[in-house]
Amino acid sequence: MTNNFTPKKASDNRPKLSKEEYAEKKRAEKEAVYQMADEAVEEIVNDPEKFTAFLDTQSRMDRYSAVNALLIYKQLPTATQLKDYDDWSKENVRVSKGAKSISILEPVEYTKKDGSTGVSYNVKKVFDVSQTNGRKTPAPTANKDPKALITAMLDSSLVEVEACDELPYPNMAAFYNNDKQTLFVKRNTGDSVAVAQCVAQELGHAQLSINSERYSRSEMGFPAVCIGYMLCKKYGVDTQNFAINRIPDSLKEMEPKGVRAELSRTRNAMSEVHSRISEVQYKQKQARSKEYER
Repeated sequence: MTNNFTPKKASDNRPKLSKEEYAEKKRAEKEAVYQMADEAVEEIVNDPEKFTAFLDTQSRMDRYSAVNALLIYKQLPTATQLKDYDDWSKENVRVSKGAKSISILEPVEYTKKDGSTGVSYNVKKVFDVSQTNGRKTPAPTANKDPKALITAMLDSSLVEVEACDELPYPNMAAFYNNDKQTLFVKRNTGDSVAVAQCVAQELGHAQLSINSERYSRSEMGFPAVCIGYMLCKKYGVDTQNFAINRIPDSLKEMEPKGVRAELSRTRNAMSEVHSRISEVQYKQKQARSKEYER
């Protein structure tokens, strides 16, 4: 008789939470995650090296919101590919024993009392590919054909592009003029890396202008630098010339919620520019493939 006895699972002995207790547990969990994001904000705005590390994370994880990038930076800044346990299992990838999950926020639509659709956020536990036996994605190579990137950036520009001999700032290779809605690119600038860096930054200015009701070059200077940095980081172009160390005092003095909003605006602008560049690069690749087939 003893041989036929099957003990209850330990989980069966746990007291079940009421609906109210479960809701309170989830609320506390979400509050802790937002607190973690706010702690990340406090870290990065007061330390240029940590701000740069956050930008590296956001550039690599560009499909994730700024808040989730903050959370990823805080928990595993080197992450490259995140999935929950079940999704990894579906791909026959095993999560390493003892791996600590990463908490992010997942948007969930719901119907309000008036019938309209609202969006709430639930905490989602995910694991990076580095925490599994899955294949890791190779890191981009520095200075990866900056000339090709310049061509793709200029071809993808939403504003007019015009070559010129002089710019308002002699040390710049490109300059976005908001009054003329034009990106001016200086002729005969030999350093293709410097040109790629400058074009990326000025496309940041252009995109921020397009996304905003009011444009101020001085106010958008640092976000544009961040956009240029993230684009170059993503495409493997050297990033040493970007002045990420000049974090504005206005950003340091903001409440964490305000900083998150600024980071979201910057991330969204970068994502839009990146999306257009990727589309141009894809078309260029397709055109080359057709040439090879002839």
